Amino acid sequence: MDHKKKLIIEASLKLFSEKGFYSTSVQDIAELCSISKASLYKFFPSKEELFIKVFEYHQNIMFEKAASYSFDKTLSPKELLHKQLCTQIEDFLELKDFILMQLKSIPADENNKLAQMMKRMKSRIILWQKECISQAYGKNIEPYVWDLTLTIQGLIKEYLSLLSSENKNVNVTALATTLIDRLDAIVKDLTSHEPQPLFTHEMMNQYLQLSDTSLSKSEEVSTCLIKLQSDIRDLDNECNRENLLNSVAMLKDEINAVQSREFLLDALLKYIEKEKSLEPTAAKLRSLIL
Repeated sequence: MDHKKKLIIEASLKLFSEKGFYSTSVQDIAELCSISKASLYKFFPSKEELFIKVFEYHQNIMFEKAASYSFDKTLSPKELLHKQLCTQIEDFLELKDFILMQLKSIPADENNKLAQMMKRMKSRIILWQKECISQAYGKNIEPYVWDLTLTIQGLIKEYLSLLSSENKNVNVTALATTLIDRLDAIVKDLTSHEPQPLFTHEMMNQYLQLSDTSLSKSEEVSTCLIKLQSDIRDLDNECNRENLLNSVAMLKDEINAVQSREFLLDALLKYIEKEKSLEPTAAKLRSLIL
């Protein structure tokens, strides 16, 4: 990412967290960055668009950090889930003031662009968490994966809300361990008694349905990169996996460069597209960046 663009995003995060969305002006942000309002508008056409980019930028960092643990083959599925939960909790604690500000400041009107963005970001988190739980507990819990996902999301929210309101230090590792212990107990009970799931796939798919048009370009690019990394991890050939993961890493660096080199993006995508199972996602990514 361009250095000045990143500076604006970080300054905006600070001011939005401290003053709220409506009390922070574009002039405030420009002054903190030591640039003019006109220069800021060259990067972001409105305060609303800037707010959305701040949210996307930090959520993408969290997703990429969590995805990176997937490449560590020494981790068991349960250990991987623990790492992923720690990442989500750490992200909340780091951005606590920003997240709490959104809940207080952003109107709930579904036609509001910011409210739509928040619902979209929440959906991405829930979908990601569902995949983490599926990987950790396998096919046996498939009928209950949404029940487990919403349970863990509720526990995380309530634990962190309580601890944050009392300004207590959070032992991230211990909290993640406790959450997994609770999940283990619930999974044991569900697989023993086999009750009817509360939340079905059809119900949740309808609630979380995200069309391509609901995602910004940067979100789509990030989602494609995460999917490529996930799909590569499932390939059988270890040597091929390593080469493809290195290619995706190079692709990501080039996409984020100040001036991307089209010939290099094209060459990396062509290499990735040789793997048939990756071709659809790589083709979609090509349409977004070239």
